Amino acid sequence: MFTLKNASGMEVTLVETGASIQSILVPDRNGVPGDVVLGCEEAGYPAPGALGATVGRFANRIGGAAFPLNGKTVHVTPNEGKNCLHGGVGFHMRRWTLEGVEGGARCRYLSADGEEGFPGNMQVQLDVSLTDSGSLNLDYQAICDADTVVNLTNHSYFNLACGGTVLEQELMLAADHYLEVDMGLIPTGKLIPVEGTDFDFRSRRPIRSGLYDHCFVLQQDAPWQAEAWDPASGRGLRMKTDLPGVQLYCGAGLEGVMGKGGVRYQRFGGFCLETQLYPDSPNRPEFPSAFLRAGECWKSRTEFAFFAE
Repeated sequence: MFTLKNASGMEVTLVETGASIQSILVPDRNGVPGDVVLGCEEAGYPAPGALGATVGRFANRIGGAAFPLNGKTVHVTPNEGKNCLHGGVGFHMRRWTLEGVEGGARCRYLSADGEEGFPGNMQVQLDVSLTDSGSLNLDYQAICDADTVVNLTNHSYFNLACGGTVLEQELMLAADHYLEVDMGLIPTGKLIPVEGTDFDFRSRRPIRSGLYDHCFVLQQDAPWQAEAWDPASGRGLRMKTDLPGVQLYCGAGLEGVMGKGGVRYQRFGGFCLETQLYPDSPNRPEFPSAFLRAGECWKSRTEFAFFAE
């Protein structure tokens, strides 16, 4: 385990398995710290539901667990019916190497050629840093010795009230559209306007329904692409990324999951903001590309900025 601290009273703890964020302590409006992410005791990793984990090689879903690459069809592990979710037995299930570096922690993993069917030996690095102003920065990079695909994200479940459900916590997403999906949650290719629907989070409002597991198309010029806030504690979270989408998932499958301190989490006990390329993008040439050419370096940054008011 590795813990980062800042001058504002925040603490972020990482564990090697899955390069997972195990806890984030954030003061409320009265200065009382509380843990705003779901996680397990150290022996509980790899965690059910990928709590707090780094997810890859391909976050979210690949339809039919296959995709075209250089004129051939690559078959990867189907682990959600006929589809591949989060890379099969992916990065969230693997032991990473963690080390302290100036300003934070560095997490490394080597994904061998053929792991879960993905081609090439991929070197993955995640740098985690915490600023005194309350920003948790996740800087990803990946390089592979063969043409492949990549889509990395963090799978933290946030609960700014540190308990109960998140349904009355408020959320804003700077997104005018979301991706339509079929019954298997695979995108159809259609971008649906959020206006007039339950997917309209353009102004901060209570989540209310937890039945979200959808990718939102982010406005790239928004100063913050997401903001969440808990009225009771005053804790808040802002997010920005250089990736085109964010998967909103509100923990519909959390019921009974054993968490830290012997607590069993309840349904809708946390919301995920999984910044990413679009689901099934290797099969959708009209989507932003997830292909990574041999020797090229894929980079991305996501910032989670915590506050209290």
